[in-house]
Parts: sequence; C-alpha cells; structure tokens
Amino acid sequence: MITLLAGMVVWLVWGPLHALSLVAGGGSIVVPNALLALRLKTSPPRFAPVVLLVGEFLKIGLSVLLLWLSYRWIEGMSWGALIVGVILALKALLLTPWCQRLWDQYQAGRPRLLEK
Repeated sequence: MITLLAGMVVWLVWGPLHALSLVAGGGSIVVPNALLALRLKTSPPRFAPVVLLVGEFLKIGLSVLLLWLSYRWIEGMSWGALIVGVILALKALLLTPWCQRLWDQYQAGRPRLLEK
C-alpha cells in the first residue's frame, strides 16, 4: 500500500515515468516477499526452516530479476525513483506492527452484527 500511495503522489508531482519507476522498484521487493510469505503460510511447520532458507535465496534472485526487467522495459527510467521505491518497500515492513495494532483496535471497537 505504501508503494502504491507513494506512486500516486509521485505521479501528481513529477509525472507518470517517475511514478512507474517508483512502483517498479517497490514491486520488485513486495512481490517476492509476498510470494515467500504465502509459501511459508501454506507449507507444513516441520518444513518451515528449509522453505525459509531456500525461499530467501529465491526471493533475492527474483528481486534482482525484477529490477533487471524494470531496467530493460521502462524507457528513460528514473533511477532515483526506482531506488526510493526499493527503500520504501524495504522500510514499510517496520510499520507492520504499528498497522497491526491500529487494525486490532479498529476491530475491537467495531460492532459485531453476526456474533451471538
């Protein structure tokens, strides 16, 4: 979400090429992370250490591949925006506990209509 929101702000301020570069940089981090998280969630607990170890190597390789593909496909790419997108995606993980706490507080205060 942070990458997409930043991409919208960059689109409004600097234009579509910079926004695309930022989202490509962030996406090259977010997509492999999401795939690894999904794989860890669906794997049996006894295989989790192996899945995590192998998955981390594959995640890094996929991130590098996506960054290279971004370089090849985006004509006139903004390197600064790409790097900012990568940094935003990497640092967004630091906000996860705060966002989870806000979501839990929201859920606690919400009336439950289907609960008996």
